[in-house]
Amino acid sequence: MTCYRALVFSLDPELWAVFSTSTSAYAFVALLGALWGSFGNVCIYRWPPSDEFPHGRSVVAPGSHCFECGADVRWYDNVPLLSYLWLRGACRDCKASFSPRYLLVEGAAAMLFVAAYHYVVAIAFISSSPWEQLLRFAILACFLWVLLIITFIDLDHQLILDKLTYPAIPIFYGLGLLLPAASVGTGLVGIAAGYVVVRIISDGFWLLAGREGMGYGDGKLLAIIGALYGWKAVIVSLFLGAFVGTIVSISMLALTRGRSTEADSEGERLGRVAVPFGPFLATAAVVYVFIEDDLEIYLAPLW
Repeated sequence: MTCYRALVFSLDPELWAVFSTSTSAYAFVALLGALWGSFGNVCIYRWPPSDEFPHGRSVVAPGSHCFECGADVRWYDNVPLLSYLWLRGACRDCKASFSPRYLLVEGAAAMLFVAAYHYVVAIAFISSSPWEQLLRFAILACFLWVLLIITFIDLDHQLILDKLTYPAIPIFYGLGLLLPAASVGTGLVGIAAGYVVVRIISDGFWLLAGREGMGYGDGKLLAIIGALYGWKAVIVSLFLGAFVGTIVSISMLALTRGRSTEADSEGERLGRVAVPFGPFLATAAVVYVFIEDDLEIYLAPLW
């Protein structure tokens, strides 16, 4: 107990070196990620607009409840990951099924938090001070959580919400300035690059083809990435995201080409598959974060 108290109040480097790579530390980080994933589920389901709630709903009130019978979710049925398993994915009162998405988001958040923590304390910043490691982990975990929320909202609604991107851009720019060797200009250039590049692509595609090529929301997502990691992250995320998105889109077209299509309300054939680009940009940004040092070596001639 004395050891843990000393660790909490002083973060002695030797004590921290022992505790930071212990099973207890990783278990705590996983739990923290699952808790944030649980809150992320609330954001994913309540923030997007709907016919009944054009501006989305509050993430505070009402509390967690069943969408079928309206019964409040009891506190002991609101434990991340475990609740879904012991309730077998159904409401305790009416037995209505809950979406597996709840379990998926909570598990993904837990794994992302553990990956971020391991990357900071055991790979990239081993020689850094305990406080710097904790700061880097907190910023990275927050960044990954925001990308996770954006990804699932975009998958469901093909929207990247301004209520999330507009605050996130200055917040992550400010957080980036807290890191050692931070540059005032790096984040600003990254923000400009992220939005301006997509604006040029989108407007240019509209002039040439008469339809939207990329949404402005994608530019705001890239601006978030650039605010924290600079213009290099924007370029890598854009090209890697486009590469992965192209492969997935072609695969989806190949799978649906042989299937019969139904006529829509105007009698036209539904021959096109809509694939949101935000999840691919977010995935590419996550890849960039974890292999940034290697990319700096291999792409140095291009920079």
